[in-house]
Amino acid sequence: MPKRGNAGEPAKTIERAGKALHDDIGPLLSAAGLQLQLIRMDFPETAEQVRVVTETLDRAIDRIRALSQELAPPDFSKHARNSSRKGTIT
Repeated sequence: MPKRGNAGEPAKTIERAGKALHDDIGPLLSAAGLQLQLIRMDFPETAEQVRVVTETLDRAIDRIRALSQELAPPDFSKHARNSSRKGTIT
């Protein structure tokens, strides 16, 4: 008979994915944006192209931030929800 997993495992996997997006992917994209700004400073003739790419990168960062918060809400939000269910907010 196959072994059944814990019912909470999918939720934990989703939360880990959200944290990975926030903690790993987000900073990588931010670093890429900083590198683009350095290119723009070193090669002013690339300013328009860097601006377009940076805007796209910023939109990607915003979407990843929103998705990561949806998948793994900040601890404060979890704490507030749990406390409100108990009738107290600390």
